[in-house]
This record gives sequence, C-alpha cells and structure tokens, in this order.
Amino acid sequence: MPWQLGPLIYQYGMHPYINIFLSLSVGSIIILKWLIYPNHFFTQSRFFRFGVVLTSLYLLLISFLQSAFVYSMESLFLQMAAAILSIFTILLFGRVIPTSIEPERFLKYIKNIVVPLLWISLLALFISPESAFKGSRFIGIFKHIPHMVSAATVGCFALLYFFVKQNESKKRLIINGVNFSLAFSLLILTGTRSALASVALGVILVAIVFPAKKTGTKILKVAFVITFCLGTLFFGDDAGQYAIEVVRGEKAIGGRVAQDGVTSRLEEFERGYLIFQKDQWLGQGLLSKFSNGSEAEVDSYDAGKDPHNIFISAGVIGGWGLIVLTSAMLVALVVASLKKLRSANDAIKVLAIYTLSQIPILIIYHLHLSLGGIADRIYWIVFGYMALKESDLDKD
Repeated sequence: MPWQLGPLIYQYGMHPYINIFLSLSVGSIIILKWLIYPNHFFTQSRFFRFGVVLTSLYLLLISFLQSAFVYSMESLFLQMAAAILSIFTILLFGRVIPTSIEPERFLKYIKNIVVPLLWISLLALFISPESAFKGSRFIGIFKHIPHMVSAATVGCFALLYFFVKQNESKKRLIINGVNFSLAFSLLILTGTRSALASVALGVILVAIVFPAKKTGTKILKVAFVITFCLGTLFFGDDAGQYAIEVVRGEKAIGGRVAQDGVTSRLEEFERGYLIFQKDQWLGQGLLSKFSNGSEAEVDSYDAGKDPHNIFISAGVIGGWGLIVLTSAMLVALVVASLKKLRSANDAIKVLAIYTLSQIPILIIYHLHLSLGGIADRIYWIVFGYMALKESDLDKD
C-alpha cells in the first residue's frame, strides 16, 4: 500500500473517513433492524442502559457548551458530529450487538476473522519484513500497532473459549493450541507488555474458573502446572527478576527497546493533567487531539493531547462530569465482570475474564469513544455482554 492514495488510502491503510462512512452505513442498517424488530436475544441491566443514556446526553450537552465557550472559532457541526459518532459507537457496539448476537457466536466470529489475519501477518513477516514492522514493533498486515495488538489479544481469548467448550475433538484442540501459540508469539513480537500480561492472567483465570472435567481444560491446567513448576525450579530467581524489569520497561521484549515504563507513564499523566487544568469543568472536547486552534483534520492528530490515563482522558474530553461518569461505569464494570465469573454461560465467563484482565489496560489508556478504533469496538461489545441479564443467559 502507498502512504496515501486519494481519499481511500491514508497511512498505508483505509482512510479514517472511509472507515467512518462504512461503519455508519452498515451500523445504521443494523441499528434500524434492531429498532424495527425488537425481538432481541438478551436484555441488559437497567443501570447499564441508564448509564448509556446519561453518557450520551452528557456528551451532547458538553460538546455544545464547548462549541460556545471553548472552541467558538471552530465548526459547531464538526464538534457535534464527533459527539454523535461517539454515541453511535456506544449504541451500536454496547447495546445493539451484545443483545443481538449470542456470546458463543461472537467468539466464533472473532476466531474465524482474527486467526486467518494472524496467519497472513506471519506470512508477511517472511515475505515483506520491512512492511511488517513499524520501527522495532511488529504490525503484520495491520495499519497500526494497536490494531495488531488488539487482534492478537482478542484472538487469544477467543481461542481460550474453544479450549473449555464442550464437544471439541482432540484434533480441534490441537489446531486451537497451534493458533493460540501463533497469536501469543505475534503478541510478543509487538513488544506490548500490558497485552502479554493480560493474556497470561487470562490463562491463569481460565484454569481456575473452569472445572477440569473437559479435555481442553485438563490440557490447559496440566500444561500450565508443568510449565510453572519447571520454570520455578530452573529459572525461578532469574525469571522473577526479569519479569519485574519487563513490567518496569527496563528490559526489552520482542523487538521493542527497553524503556523506563513507570517514568514514561508518569510523564504522560502529568502532561495530560496540565491539559485538563486548562478547563476542568468543560474540558477540551472530543476533537482536541485533532486540532491546534484550526479546523480538525486527521493528519493533525497530536498524541501528546491524548492522555494515557482513562480519568485524565475523560477530564480532558468532558471535564469533571465525564470523570464522575467514567469512574461510576468502571466500578460497575468490575462488579459485573466478577459476577459473570459465576455465569451459567461459558462464553460469558471467558468474556468476563477478558474484561477483568483488561481493567488495568483500560485505566492506563485513553477513553475509548472512537468509531474507527478496533479496541474501542471490542471493548464496548464486551461491556454490553457484561450487562446482560443472567436470567436470559440461563434460558439460552
């Protein structure tokens, strides 16, 4: 792919405007069908539905106030459009999809879509290594590093479900094991410590939560115990010290160079807090990271205006009001996920484990309200599944 080709290609991949157009056109059809034929599989908790409505209304109100008092020189249309796109993201991925698709089918779709993309990415590593890496980090056939990380991570968790799923043949278990190894190996190549820790924690939680009555679970538990015991016996002290240094960013992982992870996160927090202090009550708006006082454009994105902390990010976007809403929804998400660990539905259990393992990542990254982001879409779908009523899952 060229760097840019007319309105279709931008930064070696689909242009963000094309992405938004396709999401809006296809998503609108799905939402209309959901509204016209309200015979949904599942219903969601009242708290989640109230939270979605309240957040949507707040985004509309705060965007209007920002257009009047913060960015009065910029287009009112663009600022309100950004708010509407964020609400569309929450509604489509948080409300419509989780109530329309069984969690088992969702995980099957994820596996069937992601696994071929990961194999093609592995092929790209050998055929065109110069395009499969961005800097020292592996991106495969994806446009950006976060896309590669999201695909490999969610692929790992989808495959974990098929380890604990009933009636899986030994042949399928072996194939799933190979695919899981591929996804985890590519994740190592990205050098993303948080995602690797998330998958490792997920494997441990799956081994704990699911009974060892199924062949896949037995294999998973035996492999984990043997690996843990051998690793502790031969490499205990060294492995422990290495793990601590990796977490801190003092050791390289994959192709990513070593860096002081703690210091860099603190610097990002401080930078974000300074932006937040400019207007603590109204915030800077959804388009602040795409604008420097002129009309917002995708090529004017400034990562320095995208704080890597969910609370500071919420404050920068919508002031103290959005911080309160985000905090309440995050606490509710943790509670709901812990409850879903006891669900009668195995797919929901795996999604709850995914959610709990991602909570630290959610906290140390920005607020996910982008219609075009892969991680944003997956997160909201999973949030929606965590809000499903258990009585509906029991009937299913």
